[in-house]
Amino acid sequence: MTLTRSEAARKALHIGMAGFALLLPRISWAAALAAAGFAVLFNAFLLPRVTPYFLRREEGERRFSLGIALYPVAVLFLLVLFRRNLPVAAAGWGYLAFGDGFASICGLILSGPRIPWNPRKTLSGFLGYVVFGFLGASFLYGFLSSRVPSSSELICLLAGALAGAALESLPSELDDNLLPPLAAAAVLACLLSTRAGWSDALGPGALGGGLAALGINVAVSAIALALGLVRPSGALLGALLGTVVLAFGGAPLYLSLWVFFAVGTLATRFHRARKEAIGKAEEKGGKRGAANVLANVSVAAFCALAAGLAPGGDVFRLAAAAALATALMDTVGTEIGQAIASPTALLPDFRRVPPGTDGAVSVAGTLAGLAAAAVLAAAGFATFLLTARGAVAVLAAACLGTVLESLLGRAGAPWQVSNGHVLNFVNTLAGAAAAPAFLRALGSLS
Repeated sequence: MTLTRSEAARKALHIGMAGFALLLPRISWAAALAAAGFAVLFNAFLLPRVTPYFLRREEGERRFSLGIALYPVAVLFLLVLFRRNLPVAAAGWGYLAFGDGFASICGLILSGPRIPWNPRKTLSGFLGYVVFGFLGASFLYGFLSSRVPSSSELICLLAGALAGAALESLPSELDDNLLPPLAAAAVLACLLSTRAGWSDALGPGALGGGLAALGINVAVSAIALALGLVRPSGALLGALLGTVVLAFGGAPLYLSLWVFFAVGTLATRFHRARKEAIGKAEEKGGKRGAANVLANVSVAAFCALAAGLAPGGDVFRLAAAAALATALMDTVGTEIGQAIASPTALLPDFRRVPPGTDGAVSVAGTLAGLAAAAVLAAAGFATFLLTARGAVAVLAAACLGTVLESLLGRAGAPWQVSNGHVLNFVNTLAGAAAAPAFLRALGSLS
């Protein structure tokens, strides 16, 4: 793609729509929500017909643009999710408008080196998202807050920009207008809530504990590498994320991490010959690399970091446990489902398909994955990481995240996400986000 006049106009419109965020202090939340809802309908049905100039060639043929339609959907979600914190919603809008908009412009104009994990994206585009997303989000956050952001708020805003840029750069068929700004705003909100505990968690007194956690994880990763359980890249990144989990999340959450690794490794090696025969065995003999670690553990590690920084970070520990349980349920369900002959179907219509079909679920795999997630939740309950209701919430969140992954990965679907690592990341993110909501629902029922 090149930066043609129509593409430049499209990007100008994309960025300029952030101007409507300046109206948020002057209108009611209900009015803002209604306006976003109207924009969803307008962008989906009317804009492609009244202003086809903004459409790319393939979109003009269909008279529909998914990206243009999803832009106000993202704004709608931001307004709903951060109703009580509109500066964060506005910052999310800034990541969407300025980050994503300038990422494309910088990538098309400057080009340059490609990102190693996604040759379709450029380093200049990644940096464009970070720089302009940070600036745009900081301006809108400050405008809605009626003050200049503090230094700690700027750190959080930069972290949100980095998170959005990382998600935007993934090799995924998911549209960039939805997940990156929502996740970036969520990272911002989580980190803002932890600022009161920064001085204690990052002070000199915590250095000894951090070094001990690092030493333990370096030793454990070296043993795992020597036993052939992981690849060098997986050992290195596993040691770093494991250190974060242990130092900030505590020993019970670290035990949950090892339940995930141990049970997942056993499942990967179960009936490996059959999985190799159908072409579904894990590469490199099942040894996990850096991509596997990032996809399955990065969300849990971030939640553990937030738990250690936030005063009373139980909700973040719950989310971390849910992310690990979701990753484990998916891993075990996939590995056992491919290893044992069992009826296999696609969601949501339960159409029968051959074993190994992308996105398919089986009775054996589902039951095995559910049992594995229950083991992790039970371990969390036994170590006082989770309450009884928390363990149930973790199990429910794992089920939701796994179902979402099956739907997104469904073979032949127009929305199919073909990259397994992206699917794993999305399902752990969904599990982490759902667990606190399930816990609140369980509390309201009691």
